[in-house]
Amino acid sequence: MGPRESTNYRDPLDVLRRFVPTPYRAKCRLGSIEVDVETNDIALLPAILPDEDGKGQIEGEFRWKLVRDHDARGELDESLFFTSDTLTVVNLGAACLVGIDHERRELLGFLGGSVDSRTFRDFLLPFLCRLSTEVVREGLDLCMPDLEDETYDA
Repeated sequence: MGPRESTNYRDPLDVLRRFVPTPYRAKCRLGSIEVDVETNDIALLPAILPDEDGKGQIEGEFRWKLVRDHDARGELDESLFFTSDTLTVVNLGAACLVGIDHERRELLGFLGGSVDSRTFRDFLLPFLCRLSTEVVREGLDLCMPDLEDETYDA
């Protein structure tokens, strides 16, 4: 297999990497969310599969597509957030770009070749989990009435 066990994808007509095949899949529970993950880099999956036994209630589901892009050079940098009501984009430098669709509960992440397994496991994975959990909880808050603001006649 190609470098670092990721599928090799070269298409000059797809410079944005929109159609990168992501043949490696896993379904796991990360904290209070259930995540369907697909990626082109099998080396990312062991970090995603948690050691916990999945206690507690599942708050929601999320879909992640993580694309390893060995052509993206550079290191991780400070996070720069661009947000709207339905979309969050996080630029972490040339090594990582993440987009989250709040309504569809989908995360698309591009990881450069310099993001090693340890950096992914220790920094990016908790970061992606936190972002996903916040979106799920935000959706729950929109669906649930605020009982403190409501008055009821008995």
